[in-house]
Amino acid sequence: MELTRRALLGTATALGLTGCLSSGDSNVTYPETATRTPGDPTDAALADAEPAPSAVDDDEAVQQTEPSVPNRQLATEVGRVYGEIEWFATDYDDSIRAYRRVLGNAMATVQRVRNTAEFDANRLDLVRRATDRAVATAETELGGHFGVPGQMREEIDLHVATIRRFADRGDLDRVDEELERLHDYLRGIRSEGFVRRVLSDRQIDAALYRHLHDGTVDEDDDEDDDEDDEADPGLFEVHHSADYAGYAYGGPRYIERDPFDDAPGDDVNAGRELLARQELQFEAAGEATGRRGFAYVVSYAVPDAADQPSALEPLDYPRTSLFIQHYDDVAAAGEAVDTLLDSSVSQEGAYSFGRDRWRRVYYRGDGDVVYAYLIQAGPFVVVAAPSEVAWEERVDWTAPLDRLWLWRP
Repeated sequence: MELTRRALLGTATALGLTGCLSSGDSNVTYPETATRTPGDPTDAALADAEPAPSAVDDDEAVQQTEPSVPNRQLATEVGRVYGEIEWFATDYDDSIRAYRRVLGNAMATVQRVRNTAEFDANRLDLVRRATDRAVATAETELGGHFGVPGQMREEIDLHVATIRRFADRGDLDRVDEELERLHDYLRGIRSEGFVRRVLSDRQIDAALYRHLHDGTVDEDDDEDDDEDDEADPGLFEVHHSADYAGYAYGGPRYIERDPFDDAPGDDVNAGRELLARQELQFEAAGEATGRRGFAYVVSYAVPDAADQPSALEPLDYPRTSLFIQHYDDVAAAGEAVDTLLDSSVSQEGAYSFGRDRWRRVYYRGDGDVVYAYLIQAGPFVVVAAPSEVAWEERVDWTAPLDRLWLWRP
C-alpha cells in the first residue's frame, strides 16, 4: 500500500482533527474471558405474575391481582442458569456464525483500504463503520454470554485512534502498519482457535459458570488465614433436552472426555452411562404437561486448581445432580408439582439450602427408592441431590452442592 501525502492532508482537513488522541500500546492483544452480569432472563417467564394496572387502591390491587410466585429470588437465579444453558442449546451456533461473518466483512474492508493508493477521510470512515458493525453484532449475538464485545470496543477504538493520530501527522507508513495490526486483531478474534478456546460451547468459562458457581469463600475453612483465599472451584456438566451438552468450568485444565460422552481411547462410554443415570434417577420426578424443556446439571467437588491433575476426569470426584424443568408459567409449574405429589412422588418433611426451604421427597427410580429434594421456583421445578441413601443417613454429602449457587445466603 502506498499512501499519498496529499491524500493524508485531505484526511486531516475533512476530519477536523485538532490534536492527538490517546496513543496507548497498539500491540495486538486478545480478550480475556471476563463477563458482565447479564440481565434477568426470567422476567418474561414471570411477567404474568406481576400485578396488572388498576384504578383501585394499590394495596387492594395487589391483594386482588398478584398471584404468589414461589421463591421469587430463586426463580430469577434458576432462570439465569437455565436461560444460559438453553442459549447454548438453541442459539449459540447461529450467533457464532453471525459473529464470524461480520468480522470477516470488517477484515475485508480494512484490507481494501490498505490496497488503495490513497488514504483519506472517506477510507477511514469505511474502517470505522465496518468495525462498529462488528462490535454491534458481537454485542447483539454474544453480549451477556461472553465478555468479548466490550473488549472488542476498547481494542478497536485504540487502533482507530492511532490511525487518526498518525494520519494527522502525515506518517503514511505508520498508518499502514496500524491498519495491518487492526486486520490481524480482527483475524485473531475470528479464528477457529479463538472461538474454540475463548467462546467455546464445550468448556465454558463465561457467564454460565459464574451463574452456577458459588463464588463465596467458606468462612469455616480454617486451614489458613491467607487474605487471598478463594472459593472452592466448581466444575459443572450440563445437558439440555434439545440435545446439547457442555462443561461450565473456570479452571486451567482441558477435559478430554466429551460432556456426557466418552474420551478418546476409552472402552466404556462413562459419559453416556452418566447421562443414562440422570434419566433413570429423575424420570419419576418429571412431569411433561406444560413443560417447555429441561436440563441436567452435575456438580463436581474438584480440588483446587493447583491440585487438579493434567488429565482431569470429573467422574473421579464426588458429584451430585440437579434436574431443572421449565414450564409455560408459574401456574403450570405449580400444577406439575401437584401432579407429582399426587402420583409418583412422596414428601416427608423439608430441608433448607441456603435461604430456601426444599421439600424432602422420595420416589421409585431404576428399581430402587430415590431420595431427593424438590422446590418450585416461579415457572421452574428443581429436583436436587438424588441418592439411594436416605436424607438422614447421608454423611459428608454436601461438598458437590456447596459449589453451586443454591447455598448462597
